[in-house]
Amino acid sequence: MSHRLPFENRWTNGTHAWEWNCALDRLGVANVRAMFADHELHHPNRLSGTINIPAGFVRDWLAFHDRRAARQQLRWRTAVIVASLVAATAAVLDVLIV
Repeated sequence: MSHRLPFENRWTNGTHAWEWNCALDRLGVANVRAMFADHELHHPNRLSGTINIPAGFVRDWLAFHDRRAARQQLRWRTAVIVASLVAATAAVLDVLIV
């Protein structure tokens, strides 16, 4: 069964990349970020980053999750702004009509 990664992969074939993606997902973004920072600090010349996954793949995976978090935050802010505008409009209309 072929799985499609949610981000561009230039490091390996589909099956291997999917296994790497699942392994990183199981670790979680915060843990992977800490492990990758440690790798970049102590072993920047090694190709393998986190748990024998290429550093470039880990970097792309983290960038994907950062972009996704930024989109979610933008949607949340937009929803809050729209709800605030609706509430403010309703309050102004209530004052004007009464």
